[in-house]
Amino acid sequence: MTQEQIESVLQQKDFEEAQNIVKRQEAYRLESAPLFMEWQYDNTPESEQAWRDKVAEIKARYPLPSES
Repeated sequence: MTQEQIESVLQQKDFEEAQNIVKRQEAYRLESAPLFMEWQYDNTPESEQAWRDKVAEIKARYPLPSES
């Protein structure tokens, strides 16, 4: 690979990682925040587990570089 190709691949990787951060934040807002609020209201182990499971699912869907 040429230096230009290497730089292009690294730039693409950086872009995708930045997109994962944005996508993760949006998924938290849309998917896990309502479950968190439900848990706070219900205060049951089941609602807490549903929220924690959703957070884990989002983290797996949009991994960050430090978690890879």
